[in-house]
Amino acid sequence: MREPSSSLSRRQAPRVVYTIALLLALLLFSLHAVVLFDVAGRLLLETHGKLEKTLGFHHSGKLIVIGCFAVLLTAHLAEAAVWALFLKRHGLVSDFGEGFYFTGVTVTTLGYGDVILPPPWRQLGPLLAIAGVLKFGCSSAFLFVVMQTVWADHL
Repeated sequence: MREPSSSLSRRQAPRVVYTIALLLALLLFSLHAVVLFDVAGRLLLETHGKLEKTLGFHHSGKLIVIGCFAVLLTAHLAEAAVWALFLKRHGLVSDFGEGFYFTGVTVTTLGYGDVILPPPWRQLGPLLAIAGVLKFGCSSAFLFVVMQTVWADHL
């Protein structure tokens, strides 16, 4: 692995790391918001009534929840892949798989600690964890709204 911070001074490195990480995190938050509101949200709003008329409440509700779950799972996996590519591109991990693994255990706050980034990039760990908790929280809240919407029509 190449030394990622060789051209940065000790003072500049943390600022650069945080700036890059925050920009990437904001970009991924934006994409996550698009998935929540434009993709999964439309899936819920546009298909709920149509599926219910075609399949009935019992099956339509299940399909909507599973569809929203699948969209959100795909979004989370894609976001982890973006981080993995970022880590690989900057020489912070040996391959994409290791980057994906590091991202997965970090954003889920599992944090095994068996893959550690070199200084000053190590500081990405807490940022990834915070971003992961926030995105998983938004996804969980959205799924709650989906369940509530599906159930509200039939209780």
